[in-house]
Amino acid sequence: MTAPSYRATRTTTVSTAHGTVRHARHHLDLTGARTVRTSQLTAAATALKTTVAEQGMLCLTAPAGAGKTFTLHTILDQHPDWHPIQVLPQPQARPDDLRHSLHHALGLPGQPPKDPGTSDDLIRHALHHPPRLLAIDEAHQLSASCLEYLRYLYDDPHTHLALVLAAGSHRIRALRTTPVLASRVTRWYDLDVLDTTQIPTAIPAFHPLWRTTDPVLLLHLDQAWAHGNFRRWATLTRRSTDRVLTNPEALLRRLSPRQEAP
Repeated sequence: MTAPSYRATRTTTVSTAHGTVRHARHHLDLTGARTVRTSQLTAAATALKTTVAEQGMLCLTAPAGAGKTFTLHTILDQHPDWHPIQVLPQPQARPDDLRHSLHHALGLPGQPPKDPGTSDDLIRHALHHPPRLLAIDEAHQLSASCLEYLRYLYDDPHTHLALVLAAGSHRIRALRTTPVLASRVTRWYDLDVLDTTQIPTAIPAFHPLWRTTDPVLLLHLDQAWAHGNFRRWATLTRRSTDRVLTNPEALLRRLSPRQEAP
């Protein structure tokens, strides 16, 4: 049997009866890394809350490595009451692949029906109650036929559905120029990288390695390599030891141009 071209998960959180606890995963599974409640995360959470309340459609974008997926997972894990479903598409996927992933993510019994109409009826019924939030990561990989299928589910008067499409900033043109989305997206939210005013507080909070580091050194490492990017800071932390505090240039030399590419 061919594996589906989508991966779908239901999100759960601590101290609920909704299932096993699942935390958003830091880049490189970095030991000791912590979630930092930045202004960017708070603003994204507000945008998501509004989208859910309006049953609207949100397009969440960010530069590669800025924490788009992590931010999305973190917020959804804190809101099991939104009944969120997350789907990660792969290139060249078909609407049938999306139907299969939704069938399993919604907890529908048995295997997905082979007949698309029967499958759609089951999915539409499951999306009627309770209201749900469907989050599609790397949404720029969706084909035109998959986008049209999402439009069908979103527009159906029987479903109660909010929709989040997450994509890299460099890929956003593919979504902005798609008519079925451009006319339906209720808000576009761009998740910015950390600015220089945030580095001295955000990075020590991110990992204990940097807890007592001179802010001047943190700003130097950020300007020279990390550029406010959490993925780069995770790489920097993994490659660092306490010696970086006395010889940061040696660390920067070890980070080759190939490793520096996002």
